[in-house]
Amino acid sequence: MKRLATITLVSLLGVLAGFALLCWLALRASLPQLDGQTRITGLSAPVTLKRDDKGVPTLKGATREDLARALGFVHAQDRFFQMDLQRRAAAGELSQLLGAALLPLDRQLRAHRFRASARAAVQALELPQRALLDAYTDGVNAGLAALRGRPFEYWLLQSVPRAWSAEDSVLCTQAMFLELQDPTGHRLLQNGLLRAALPPAAASFVMSGAAEWEAAVDGTPRPTPPLPTAAEFDLRAQGALPVDPPANILRQLGGLGSNNWAVAGSRTATGAALVANDMHLGYRVPIIWYRVRLVQPAAGLDATGVTLPGTPALVAGSNGRLAWGFTNSYGEYEAVIRLVPAGAEPDAFRTVNGVRRLTAVEETIEVKGAPNERLRVQLSPWGPVLGRDWEGHPYVLDWTAQDPAALNLNLMALERAASVEEALGAAAGFGIPAQNLMLGDAAGHIAWTIAGRIPLRNGEPGQPQLSTDAQPGFSGWVSATEQPRVVDPPQGLLWSANARVIGGAGAARIGDGGMDRGARAAQIQSDLQATPLPVTPAASLAVQLDDRALFLDRWRDLLSRLIGRRAAAGERRPQAVAEVLRRWSGRAEASDAAYRLVVAFRAQVEARVFYMLVAPARRLTPDFEFEIPSAFEGPLWRMVSERPAHLLAAKYADWDALLEEALAAAEQPGTHCERLQDCTWGRVNEVHIRHPLSGALPWLARFLDMPVVRVPGGREDMPRVQGPDFGASERFSVSPGHEDQAYFHMPGGQSGHPLSPFYRSDFQAWASGAPAPFLPGPAAHALRLVP
Repeated sequence: MKRLATITLVSLLGVLAGFALLCWLALRASLPQLDGQTRITGLSAPVTLKRDDKGVPTLKGATREDLARALGFVHAQDRFFQMDLQRRAAAGELSQLLGAALLPLDRQLRAHRFRASARAAVQALELPQRALLDAYTDGVNAGLAALRGRPFEYWLLQSVPRAWSAEDSVLCTQAMFLELQDPTGHRLLQNGLLRAALPPAAASFVMSGAAEWEAAVDGTPRPTPPLPTAAEFDLRAQGALPVDPPANILRQLGGLGSNNWAVAGSRTATGAALVANDMHLGYRVPIIWYRVRLVQPAAGLDATGVTLPGTPALVAGSNGRLAWGFTNSYGEYEAVIRLVPAGAEPDAFRTVNGVRRLTAVEETIEVKGAPNERLRVQLSPWGPVLGRDWEGHPYVLDWTAQDPAALNLNLMALERAASVEEALGAAAGFGIPAQNLMLGDAAGHIAWTIAGRIPLRNGEPGQPQLSTDAQPGFSGWVSATEQPRVVDPPQGLLWSANARVIGGAGAARIGDGGMDRGARAAQIQSDLQATPLPVTPAASLAVQLDDRALFLDRWRDLLSRLIGRRAAAGERRPQAVAEVLRRWSGRAEASDAAYRLVVAFRAQVEARVFYMLVAPARRLTPDFEFEIPSAFEGPLWRMVSERPAHLLAAKYADWDALLEEALAAAEQPGTHCERLQDCTWGRVNEVHIRHPLSGALPWLARFLDMPVVRVPGGREDMPRVQGPDFGASERFSVSPGHEDQAYFHMPGGQSGHPLSPFYRSDFQAWASGAPAPFLPGPAAHALRLVP
């Protein structure tokens, strides 16, 4: 029996070892070929594909179409699953791959009918762009076919990858619209609800900004409305109101954002301008960007930077004559139109020209492991019906992302632009979500503009419209000559950080689609002005890594004064808080418990004040999910500073009672730590960069995810933005013509394959903040692509 048991155990171990070996071999089969030669149909001449020791490719070809074909090839070999999720997310086709759990999301996304608009955008492309996109598409499919096995994710999902099409590349761009803009019109609906439920003075006050933090490059101020008087708005006279904040408010501690700036050549040692960029986005494995160097000697093209897998353009970087980078502009690029009913007929609505009716199309959502679902999408002249407003009436969304005229490959003009002036001439026509484009050229010139189409809006800024308005929705595009811009300012500095960049007519054209309150931009401005000359890439990195909590200084002082008043009254409870505050470093350091406490205290105060002020609107529509605007810091600070009794809910005896309640909530360590003194920022802000499948397959998480790290940085209001699952998706600073002096960071690797040596290749430099080269290093691998 012992011998039989031994034989059985050995046999079982052999079977398991054999199975593990088969899995390992299957996994390795989807690794790309790094050296040698391979054939790609459609090339006009051979393309060399050299990778450095981090897997960053340098593509060298005879034509831009050949480079596009080669870029599609390497994108597919290293990142196809990422590309697949990107196109499916935009099209509302995730359920087909991932199952019925994604149906609610697909229903929401499918309403935009992005695949139809992407197809129309492809058909409208000019012939050179269409030829280039077709070459890229063919390259993607060639790269996928050249793998000896399908990408490992499809083995885990028991699926087969679907071929790439030209419209899929447009969908990848539309996925960025989804991430960077408001796909539901929620902000406009919230503004409309506040206008309907609150007295005018109260609504204007709640929706006003934080003028004291703004740092527009032209120095224009924002007007500040007065506090509502007791005659205008008295919360204590409102009766019973839902003033308590929802339980999940801490998820609103931070949001996405990005930084960029440009320094004129007069302030650098080389005489060339210097451009810095760090785009803050949600994290995933692999990271959203793919590094590449594109070289076409016959055309004088030598451009290095980041690409978005699924698309053929260089998104941000330098071409030796011009450097560029982006931040999200948060303008008003959506219009919500509330449909005014026309009698009892559910599909009829009133317009200035009479009664009109919604049309409908039927979309089929394919679901893995379940029957297909038929989705009825109602359409208006302006866009799809997305839901119902606070009065129960349908509303529709007019959005640039749904218009094929706003989708193209014009971004590629930056690859060859020789000057700031040349780039400015093309920027208004870029088919991307409208962005703050920062430019600097080798001659030392700098500029800022909005890149992408800006719609001509109708109606009141920041408010929903009615179908009966004279001209609902958009009425065309802002012309290229009227596109806002700033060129070569006298101080030789430009900056943007998701806040208002300029005032006047330019700001009015852009609109405010939920801009940042401006504290981050103000700190960048201050850093740049204080930087000794000449400004270098190393100085830019110091600004990008600035984690000083200047924004929170006044909140720390407010909390200290509150503790002091309680201690003076003989209370013992504040002693632990006072001890933590004494260790305040003034930075978002991972080891700082005081920073964590002040962040939580401010968030708890903000939630109580905001939800208290909007309580009449909450009473009107209990199910509406309000979001606290970033710019609410302005009204918030005035409330806690001036302490108006008539704007304090009846449940609080005085303003100290509200602050005490907020502090009690902030003191709770939660699941991260046991004692207040041990509850450091690093414990609640650990960075987890996860693969999309690791949540469903936790036993593979250590294999698929990036290492968990505790790094400095706050969730907003400082240059070094850092949250658990969002932050700098890349960092660089470069002077065109001096790329060898530049640096680059990315929180992940080039490859999406966990067995690749390039899977985590850039992660450590990003986590430590140590500068890594911007240009690819010497070739470690060389693959020749031949016709």
